[in-house]
Amino acid sequence: MKQDIITWLKSGANAQEGVQLMKRAGAPSLALRLVSSNPSRYKKMMVEWLAQKFGIDENLSMIRQTTEVVVLKEKTKSFREEFPFLDQPDCPVELEALASRKFSRYHDYVKLHLKLRECRSLDECAKVARELLDSYMENRAIWAELNYYQKHKVILGKHPIFAAFARRKNLLVMSVKDLMKRKQQLENNIWRVQSEMKRGDKPHLDGQRRERLNAYQAELAEVNRLLDEE
Repeated sequence: MKQDIITWLKSGANAQEGVQLMKRAGAPSLALRLVSSNPSRYKKMMVEWLAQKFGIDENLSMIRQTTEVVVLKEKTKSFREEFPFLDQPDCPVELEALASRKFSRYHDYVKLHLKLRECRSLDECAKVARELLDSYMENRAIWAELNYYQKHKVILGKHPIFAAFARRKNLLVMSVKDLMKRKQQLENNIWRVQSEMKRGDKPHLDGQRRERLNAYQAELAEVNRLLDEE
C-alpha cells in the first residue's frame, strides 16, 4: 500500500481518494468521520497521517504548492542553510524571532498530530484538528516571511509578530500615564476575548481569538515591565 500512497501524492493527493486510503490503512473511526465530513479541508492532515504511518517521510519531504496540490521533492538543505541570512548580523530581529517560533509551532504540530489519534469523541477530535490546522497555517505564514526576505531582502510584514514589535516600540515612548491607560485597555481586551472563548458559540474563530489573546497578554507583560522600571 505504500506505493499507492506515493502514487496518490505524486498525482496531486485528491481529497476523496485520501479518505479511501485512510480507510484501507485502518485509520481510527473518529479520524475517518472527521476527514469524511470535509475532505478538502483536512487533506493536509490525511497526507501527514498516511506519510507517517508508512514511513514515507523518512527520505522524502512534502511541500504544498497550492490548496489542492501536494508534491514530493528530495530533501536538500538544512533550515539554516536554506536561510543563511538568519546568521547575519543585520538580520531583522523580527525574522530571528520568527525562526525560533517556527520550531515551536512545528513541535506543537507534531504533538497535536499524535494527540489526534487518541481522541475519544468527535468534538475532541474536531478541537484538536482545528488546533492542528492553526499550527500548520502559522508555520506556512512564517515560511512565507522567510522566503520573501530571502528573495527580495525586504520584509513582507504580514505575520502578526511585526505588529507586535511595532506596538512594543510605541510603548517605549509612552508616559507613565499613557502606560497605565494602555494597561487598563489590555486587561479589558483580554477579559473580552476570554469571555468569547468561554461561550463556545463560534469555535471556528478560536484560532483567531487565541492569536489576539496571546498578543494582548504579551503586550500587557511588556507594559507591566515598563511600569515596574519607573
